[in-house]
Amino acid sequence: MKIIHKIIPSILAAALIIGHAHAATVGIGSNPQGSVAYSSASAIARVVSENSDHRMRVVPQGGPETTIPMVNDGAMEFSVSNAVDAIYAVRGQEIFEGREYSNMKVVAALFPLNVGFFVHESSDIHNIADLAGKRVPIGFGRQQGLLMMSRAMLATEQLSEDDINGVFTPSGTRGIQDFIAGRTDAAVFSVGSGAVAEANASVGGIRFLSLSDTPEELETIRGVTPGAFIATLSPAPNLPGIIDETNVWMTPFVLLASDNTPDDLVYEVTRLIHDHAESLASAAAVFKSFDPMNMMVELEDIEYHSGALKFYEEIEEP
Repeated sequence: MKIIHKIIPSILAAALIIGHAHAATVGIGSNPQGSVAYSSASAIARVVSENSDHRMRVVPQGGPETTIPMVNDGAMEFSVSNAVDAIYAVRGQEIFEGREYSNMKVVAALFPLNVGFFVHESSDIHNIADLAGKRVPIGFGRQQGLLMMSRAMLATEQLSEDDINGVFTPSGTRGIQDFIAGRTDAAVFSVGSGAVAEANASVGGIRFLSLSDTPEELETIRGVTPGAFIATLSPAPNLPGIIDETNVWMTPFVLLASDNTPDDLVYEVTRLIHDHAESLASAAAVFKSFDPMNMMVELEDIEYHSGALKFYEEIEEP
């Protein structure tokens, strides 16, 4: 009996160790709090943690230029990103100049990421061309993807940083704080984000500037940001600053992994995202435009992860 008494605690201890090992912590990289990236990563982490043995935690960083190298090298399992930055990464272009992150793979397209310049609702700035000579954030040292989006939108009116009164900022959220404080005349960020809602409430109303939607403008935008589109948004309660129908810069927002991320883990995360669309939308408003039957979209130069493809083949995604 003494032997049994010694064995049973040992078995229980071993079971606890195995259980803790099985409930491994999984990282998902994002931009700082207040961004669409952070809220979407938090929603995914919540769904995965509540519906599997994995404990997913959000790792907020400067943006994809920081999180993509971490995922590519196996230091973290997942990252959210806009598709343009993902394409830059595998090509080794622009913000990833000279560094090809060829291990990166797409897990799922989540929702459209809409970005634009916005001003005070009462401002006499009515379009992108009106930004000439105005105080506009530039630099974005910790968020170079937003810099390229800004350049793409300015280029539609043949503008560059030389044509505006640039105010250096390290990130989009800091640029919004400068806007709220009156240090800039405009800011640029993702439509529907928490930071934009804060700006809207703080200054008594904002208004996004509409892009011209022509083949020429689209070609200009894609020349700077491959994989981008021009999207037309209509006013909605969750879209402060969209006063009338407004054309904005858009690209798919995606979940990324790498060849170092195990197939079975990617398969399970893909399945959980697909099966819990309502929970995702409850956790983050940006997922209200998520379509679980459209998680695969055609992207330039970047492939889907084999674990995700296994799931899509099972449900016969196109």
